[in-house]
Amino acid sequence: MGGCLQVSKNLETIIKAQIELENSIINILEDAARCERFISAPNNKNCPSMYKILETYYDKKDWGYHATNKMVLRATPKQMTNYSYAIDLLLDVKEDISDDPKFARQLLWMKANRYSMSYLGKWFGVNRVKLKHIYRTILAKLATKVRKNYKFDKLNNFI
Repeated sequence: MGGCLQVSKNLETIIKAQIELENSIINILEDAARCERFISAPNNKNCPSMYKILETYYDKKDWGYHATNKMVLRATPKQMTNYSYAIDLLLDVKEDISDDPKFARQLLWMKANRYSMSYLGKWFGVNRVKLKHIYRTILAKLATKVRKNYKFDKLNNFI
């Protein structure tokens, strides 16, 4: 009986570690998707947009002039590192994880952007239940690959 308990505890720790790794991958991808909204887009300085033209002709004497600075949201350093980790994770999705790596990368990234499974099912032309099963399978295979190739510290950061 003692051997059976030992095996079940080992199995429990393996499953717990797998679930924690999958959750940390999901958190990294979601944080990177949030970070992408804060990264500034490339700007062509030679071609002014309509808003720049309006701001240049906005004078203090005009009616309704308010001299308040615009609130600019920037990504934190942790979000930027998670963004680079997410790129590495998505590039690790290859033929050993999925038959169609491009589909798997799109699915992981769109799910990180918090699209619902119903919307993704319509997008990819698959039933949402089957798509969720595919997503979980891809995530489990990616977690096993990450466990073999990468190392995490106690705070679930890459080393």
